[in-house]
Amino acid sequence: MNDLAGILCHPLMLPITAALAAGLVAYVVSRWSPLICKLLALAAAAWTTLAGIWILRTGSSHLTWQWARITENIAFSLELAPNPLGMLVVIAGGAFTLLIAIYSLRAMAGEYWEGKFYAYLIWALGGSCLVGLADNLLVLLVGWEIVTLMLFLMVNQGTSQARSGAAKAYGMLGFADACLLMGVALLAGSGGSAAWSLSAGPVQLGQAPLGNAGYVVYVLILIAALAKAGAVPLHTWVPAIARDAPVSVMAYLPAAMDKLLGIYLLATLALRMFTPNWTMQVVMMVVGGVTIISAALMAMMQHNLKRLLSFQTVAQVGYMVLGLGAATAIGIIGGLFQMINCAIYNCGLFMMSGSVRRATGSDEIEDMGALARAMPVTFICGCITAASISGVPPFNGFVGKWLVYQGTLAVSAQSGGLAAALVVVAVFGSALTLASLVKVMYAAFLSPAPKATKRRPAAGESLPMVVPMVILAAACVVLGLAPQLLVSNVFVPLAKGYGAQVTVQGTALEGGGIGYWNPSQATWLILVGIFLGGALVWISTRRQRRRVVRPFLGGEVPAASDDRFRMPATDFYRTIAALPVIGALLAHGEIGAMDPYHWSSHYGHGVVEALRRMHTGLISLYVVWCLLGLTVTLVFLMVSSGS
Repeated sequence: MNDLAGILCHPLMLPITAALAAGLVAYVVSRWSPLICKLLALAAAAWTTLAGIWILRTGSSHLTWQWARITENIAFSLELAPNPLGMLVVIAGGAFTLLIAIYSLRAMAGEYWEGKFYAYLIWALGGSCLVGLADNLLVLLVGWEIVTLMLFLMVNQGTSQARSGAAKAYGMLGFADACLLMGVALLAGSGGSAAWSLSAGPVQLGQAPLGNAGYVVYVLILIAALAKAGAVPLHTWVPAIARDAPVSVMAYLPAAMDKLLGIYLLATLALRMFTPNWTMQVVMMVVGGVTIISAALMAMMQHNLKRLLSFQTVAQVGYMVLGLGAATAIGIIGGLFQMINCAIYNCGLFMMSGSVRRATGSDEIEDMGALARAMPVTFICGCITAASISGVPPFNGFVGKWLVYQGTLAVSAQSGGLAAALVVVAVFGSALTLASLVKVMYAAFLSPAPKATKRRPAAGESLPMVVPMVILAAACVVLGLAPQLLVSNVFVPLAKGYGAQVTVQGTALEGGGIGYWNPSQATWLILVGIFLGGALVWISTRRQRRRVVRPFLGGEVPAASDDRFRMPATDFYRTIAALPVIGALLAHGEIGAMDPYHWSSHYGHGVVEALRRMHTGLISLYVVWCLLGLTVTLVFLMVSSGS
């Protein structure tokens, strides 16, 4: 008992035990005191963030607790150890949880399940801390499962239609968990529980001790990471839950935590467990490119704001996968920097959508409009995060994408033009992202409001909802103007720790490609350009006399309350849907024709029906099946013993 108490009080266990205990208390009191649940969520998130910073600064010792031995080579043990990337996940997880808890003080106020939401939020934080601190793959899997379960429970707290999306998300992420568990089992079969270690150093694919089984393990873990992060084609659970899940859930798990954990596992796989060969690098790079372009195109076609943003979160995963797949120092740094960037601006955009919904009562783009004057802070924060996710300088999204482009181009000679083509695709994807976000900002803030829509601006912009958006927008600016705060202090030492050759010279990075970016100089040039453009517009308008009148259409002057002549933002890119090939692919994608979950449910139902028809109830038929099974087993044993 004393040993168990010592384990629970170990510095590395403090963020985990505090979160799990606070979540338990919040769940118990959720029925009668949501206020206590709110306070516990705020305290747990702040404690986790501070504890993570303290562990990172002091370098706490490893924790190993063996609690069960199965065989001579396989033992179940709790192994925790601080590593730079994992500690970044812990600290970022605590910070995002704190922002979501503050935002939800208003966004979730009055919901009958409000207390349980905070309990699930705290438990999800505890699971993410366990993932970030895990020093073996089995412990990581436990934390991974906790986060997946909390996602299912939190999505179920949405509208009555949220259950189908929650079931789909849990099914697809359950498949990812099964792949990760199979990888753990194969590792144990090859080298015992010692093969689960994440601190043993990377091994070359196809070589001892795993041999060719290493390829199978690599692919299984790769599938798990891509599904969790939401890469194509394992992304469909993200838009499936977007429409009906609470906005706080979308801002927290799919937009932030699942991206952090999925890319963290991908980086762990490629940097700490295996050294991927060129074939695996190409697979990852192609997956990244396809994810960028397909998800960005799907986002342009959406009329529901949360579904549009969910496809944008998927598209951003492609940049991280592309950078890590290139496996150059600049590419790895860019991919990891994008991991943090993606969580920041995606979280901010979903928060913006929640404020817009509270003002308009709808998530449909055609029901929005004219909110810029009523919600100025939300509008400004939305513009900053939209520009950042679109890769507009001088925000953090541009810096991360610039590094990914440079890291990918560094392998262009080896790829035979594939890398250059993927960079073109990635740049085009950024342009599509900007186009879809222009539609959103125009529809929500700048377009005329529908006359039938009831405005509720006072409900949309409140202090608890505005403060997290301002913090995230400020982070986009700060990390864009001073990216070295993370790049030089966190990601460059991390890349060097894994053997990458990279140097820092002022604001320039060199190693495996050249990543030049001078944010201060570029920012001044951008500001000068904006000033000159504004002055030109002002001078031109001063010389012209303008007269504003109502439209005159066929002898009729439309009434001010007539919405028939209003141009909604949903018509911006309708021509794309009419293109011969792209339009057909987008239409098929919208109905789920390219959805693995749809395929498995369709064909799986056919298999189940075939098996059901075979169960006729005739004992003689069952006896025949048993004899056939015994025969096959005996033949297999005889062949195995003979060999």
